[in-house]
Amino acid sequence: MKTMRNKLFSVLLAVVFFASCGSKTPEYKESLIVDTEPIQGLSYDRYEDVLFHLDTANFQQELKSIQSQYRPFLEGDLDDPDAVRYLKSFAVDPISVELYQKVKQAFPDLDAVKVVVEGVYRHFHYYYSEIPLPSRIYTCVSGVNPDIPPVLFSGDALVISLDWYLDDDVIYERMGIPQYRSRRTMVESLSKDLGLLLYETYVDKGAKHNNLLEEMVEVGRMDFFVEAMCPEIADSVLLGYSSAQMEWVEVNEGNIWADMVGSQCLYSADLEVYRVFLSDGPFTNEYSHDAPSRLGEYIGLQIVRSYISSHDLTLQELMAVNDLQGLFLDSRYKPKK
Repeated sequence: MKTMRNKLFSVLLAVVFFASCGSKTPEYKESLIVDTEPIQGLSYDRYEDVLFHLDTANFQQELKSIQSQYRPFLEGDLDDPDAVRYLKSFAVDPISVELYQKVKQAFPDLDAVKVVVEGVYRHFHYYYSEIPLPSRIYTCVSGVNPDIPPVLFSGDALVISLDWYLDDDVIYERMGIPQYRSRRTMVESLSKDLGLLLYETYVDKGAKHNNLLEEMVEVGRMDFFVEAMCPEIADSVLLGYSSAQMEWVEVNEGNIWADMVGSQCLYSADLEVYRVFLSDGPFTNEYSHDAPSRLGEYIGLQIVRSYISSHDLTLQELMAVNDLQGLFLDSRYKPKK
């Protein structure tokens, strides 16, 4: 089993890499810089290029001609007029067409997508070499549908909705996507979304927790897993915060923690406490309109990072820890005041 504290060569690479960014390498970060091997045999297919160029005058037959190649999108009965009508209405809808055009502008090729996917795949293979990942990757335009995850597994394929990564506030605002969500639509966010998908599919045990502290540590551990899949990810991308929100939470970390301890909410299972510290949104009203949401997630991540900095263990061992309160106590987490 490979440990996260890698050989001296990798640590030196980490020091050089982060020194070039003008900052000292955190201890926990050194453990995430590992030697990964290239991933072979991946194929990429752009369903959006096919769908939006079908002959709408002969739409049903056109769909049938591509069904075998694009099963993740065309598993339904194409002899069903309602199914064909639905697909056609999507393909000719002006918003769908505009999204496709913007996708082509943002992604004239898939080079940036390949860098992200292959980077995350490499790191997952480093830690979980026994688990095969889909080698067929499809991209598509989903219509920025909140009910469809930006990335998902469909059978033996990975599907990526490129219209969720346009980094275009104007189009997302027109579609009713709140700004705090549209902030997470850079191509860099694909690394987090893919890391989360791997975590939810292969790692998450779905354990129930007893209080806020355990929930915080659990979500912090999830974020740490994502960071292990893409060590270069910025905290602002990992957490979905703006630069101003990152500055606020870093400056106020000690105050937040003191408030949690002082108000005795760490061992609370009250849903209102969960809402304040773990629910998503534009800000945390109980603190400030400058304070980001999910402050408990941020603190949980710092607890896990503190734990990793003083423990030599594998990523798999970290994910297997069941006693999250014990993890917290062993972390010696103590934020600066």
